[in-house]
Amino acid sequence: MNETSPIPRFRPLDRLSLPGSRVNEDGIGLSGPFAWVIDGATGLSEEQLTSAGSDAAWLAGLVGDRLTGLAAEGSADSILNRLEPEVSAAFQGATAHVRTVDDHHAPSACLGLIEARSGRDGRIDIHGRFLGDVIALVPTEQGIVRWSDERAKPFERKTLAALGAREHAPGSIPEAARRQILENRARLNRPDGYWVVNPLRPWAGQALRFDAQIKSGDPIVLATDGFMRLVDVFEAYSDRTLHARLAAGRGADLLQELRDRERSDLMAGTYPRVKTHDDATFLVIAAEPYG
Repeated sequence: MNETSPIPRFRPLDRLSLPGSRVNEDGIGLSGPFAWVIDGATGLSEEQLTSAGSDAAWLAGLVGDRLTGLAAEGSADSILNRLEPEVSAAFQGATAHVRTVDDHHAPSACLGLIEARSGRDGRIDIHGRFLGDVIALVPTEQGIVRWSDERAKPFERKTLAALGAREHAPGSIPEAARRQILENRARLNRPDGYWVVNPLRPWAGQALRFDAQIKSGDPIVLATDGFMRLVDVFEAYSDRTLHARLAAGRGADLLQELRDRERSDLMAGTYPRVKTHDDATFLVIAAEPYG
């Protein structure tokens, strides 16, 4: 790499985030050569621990704010190493009024963080660090490549198996599926389980690593699994065709289509899923030389 090469930075092309119900627990952001997507999940306590709309929304907002502040601190790995203790300290402060916070009561969040660096021959190197099932769609010479941490997939399949083909009203979870979710949570941030951002269970150093080289200006998509239902649940698109529609500026149309498809199967019988409507978020960005 030429040391005088301009440092790349991300430019937003399109972005949209809609709640699935009352509170949006997703987050997206970008700062300089970094961009990220966050998908929060509330813990198992019936008592809310923080002052935000939900504990998961509190954590997603905190992670986004801290990433913005840390974006000038170095590499993606160094940022994540700094992020873990900051999240832990902030949660301790936010829950100081609670006598006891059990380990499984804390919120958690899936996180995808990507970094742009100058590459060879005018190209841009993209490095990804992923915890959980948030997704990046990256244009490479081999086509559109999906980056995601699928270590939770076996546990998600168990939940869907427990759910079966049962219809259930929006906002309700069948008891068998609820029991499986509780069982799955016991494997959170464990070597034989899956990894996410969590204020009580260490996670730094456990992100899956991805690397690619792209052309300057090529659009990259970051999205939560709620938005990716268009591919993974309803099978209306492939990664390639969804990326093409987003790159063409059709994101708002896609979100409307997603909600229409969810409403057409309101009891989740034809397309089994725990939540009838999930938070759905995407961010389309381009990496370009700067300076």
